[in-house]
Amino acid sequence: MQRITQFWQRLAWRERFLVSIVLLLFVMTVLFHGIVRPYRAYTKRIEEQILQQSEAITKMVRVRDRAPQAEQQVAQLRQRMQATQERFVPGETPALAASRLQERLQHIASTSGLDVLSTVALRDEAVGDFRKTTVQMTLRGDLPAIAKFVAGVEYDDWLLTVASLEVRGAYSLRVAQQPGQGAVKAPPLTVTLEVGGVMQGAGA
Repeated sequence: MQRITQFWQRLAWRERFLVSIVLLLFVMTVLFHGIVRPYRAYTKRIEEQILQQSEAITKMVRVRDRAPQAEQQVAQLRQRMQATQERFVPGETPALAASRLQERLQHIASTSGLDVLSTVALRDEAVGDFRKTTVQMTLRGDLPAIAKFVAGVEYDDWLLTVASLEVRGAYSLRVAQQPGQGAVKAPPLTVTLEVGGVMQGAGA
C-alpha cells in the first residue's frame, strides 16, 4: 500500500488524471460485467416468466369463459340427437322394426288410395352405430295417389326415405283427355319401391 502511495505521489497531475480515468473505466467495466449485466439477464428472465404466466392465465380464463358455452352447445346437440332418434323406426329387433314399418307404410298407402299388392322386409344394414330396416312394396293406383303416398312417406313423423321407385303402366294424357269422348279414366299404375328408416334399437 505504501508503494502505491509513493507511486501516486511521484506522478504529475496530468498522469494522475489519466490513471484516474483508467481506473474509473476499469471499475465501470467490472461493475457492468459483474453486476449490471447479470442483473439485466435476471430481470429479463423474470419478465419472460411473468409474460408466460400472464399468457397462461389468459388462456385459462378463455377456456373457463368458453366452458358454459361449450356445455350449452353439447346439451343442444344431445337434445337434437334425442329428438332425431325419437323419429327413428321403433323396434328393439330388426324383425320388430320391419313389422312396424310395414304396418306404417300400409296405413299411408291406404290413406293415399293405393292398393297394396305385396310387402317384403329386406335385410337390415348398418348405418354408423345404428341399423336401417327396409321394406319393399308393390302398390297399384293412379298417379296422384302415388304422388300422395311418396309425399306421405317423405313428410311422415318417422324419418323415412324412398330408396328406389319403379313405375309400370300406360298412363297417357291423350287417352285421359280425348275430345268428344268425355273424361276417360286412365288405367292404374303399378309401382314397386323400397322405403327404409333407421331403427331406434339394436345398435350395430
